[in-house]
Amino acid sequence: MLASFAPGAGVDEMVAAMDRDGAIILSECVSDETVEAVKSELRPYFDSEGTEPQGDFNGYDTLRLSGILARSRTSAELVGFPSLLAIVDAILLPHCINYRIGSLTGIEIWPGESTQALHRDDEIYPMRNPGMEWQVSVNWALDEFTTENGATRVVPGSHRWPEERESAEDEIVQAIMPKRSVLVYLGSVLHGGGANRSDRPRMGL
Repeated sequence: MLASFAPGAGVDEMVAAMDRDGAIILSECVSDETVEAVKSELRPYFDSEGTEPQGDFNGYDTLRLSGILARSRTSAELVGFPSLLAIVDAILLPHCINYRIGSLTGIEIWPGESTQALHRDDEIYPMRNPGMEWQVSVNWALDEFTTENGATRVVPGSHRWPEERESAEDEIVQAIMPKRSVLVYLGSVLHGGGANRSDRPRMGL
């Protein structure tokens, strides 16, 4: 089970949990109105373009959408959420002058989707520096994330593993969290989308 924090929790405490487990949850950070506005702004684009990235890795019952800030003005409130920026500052800025958004993707997992292969987001970088993170990732729950609807699967502690080590099933947890919450995880942590066994889609950002 991942540690969960209120959005006003101390940065040092949250970063310590990130260092230990590789991921945390910030619970119920923004208003329902904000989340519903983001969903409403993105809906037409999901419907018209969301199937284009489908494939073996991304899934065939999952819609994906890029260019989020250009399509949803309200999404900037999630991207710039102060507690998130404080966490990212604490993890990345000791090793760099500044950082930037690498990508911003909307993901809607539909009923019938299977589990995504576990992976690390920082696999795109061709080198490793022990003790230094290249990336911090976040996943906003625009719907409630449950076991049944495909909550993100995370392997706590896997950021400390040798790259060749594979996870056992009992080492995997799901980031179950209420709508309006956010999963924050290191780029070096194994994770992947969950299977949606419910009768409704779930959207994340």
